[in-house]
Amino acid sequence: MLDQFQMAAASIYSGWVLFGCLVFAFGIFPALTMKLWEKRKHGLVRIACIVAALTSFYVLLQGARMAIDWVDPFAGKESQMAGAIHNPKGWIIVAVIVVWPYLLMIIGALIGHLAIRDLLRLRRVA
Repeated sequence: MLDQFQMAAASIYSGWVLFGCLVFAFGIFPALTMKLWEKRKHGLVRIACIVAALTSFYVLLQGARMAIDWVDPFAGKESQMAGAIHNPKGWIIVAVIVVWPYLLMIIGALIGHLAIRDLLRLRRVA
């Protein structure tokens, strides 16, 4: 069953789609829903929330797929990296790379929560 999940998730994986989903989740969705709530465009808010829920499911699915077979790319290379990274901000990037699949799952869950919260809020308003 795990192999079937990995094959299904790998068949729909595209780095550009994941990038687009992350751009939508962080840039477009929050600003768009705020503007649409202000203008009382409830139908468009519903569409944006449904797209955000689908986006969050995709990001969560890809994070789970990556977490299953994730290998730390920096395992055993701490001494080499210590000499190579002189800027403290570089360690932040390394930390993000190490926990990338788990970060994707957290982002997916967070955006899904926000989308579902707004959908439930729409139900109370309408």
